[in-house]
Amino acid sequence: MAEKLAAAQLEYILPQELDLLAAEGLKFKLLDMVHHEGDLTLDGREVERVSTPCIEIMVAAESAFYESGRKLRIFEPSNTLSDAFKSLGLVAEIEKWSVS
Repeated sequence: MAEKLAAAQLEYILPQELDLLAAEGLKFKLLDMVHHEGDLTLDGREVERVSTPCIEIMVAAESAFYESGRKLRIFEPSNTLSDAFKSLGLVAEIEKWSVS
């Protein structure tokens, strides 16, 4: 009898500063993870500053994971990260992706 192995889990700790300067690095990191197997959990506890481009990159990454039948989650998003999503009208997204 064959056993089904659990899918690999990818993890990435978001940096404290997700400003415009961090956007390109975040884009390449998440793009790389899209090409690996498994769901992705972003650890959002440390985020103290976040820019709109970084949120756009996370939204695009979630879409790519969803299209490939996988999930992107944010583990314990900081208040700063949650507030940034909410200020852009992305309340449903941050609530759907958040895990603790």
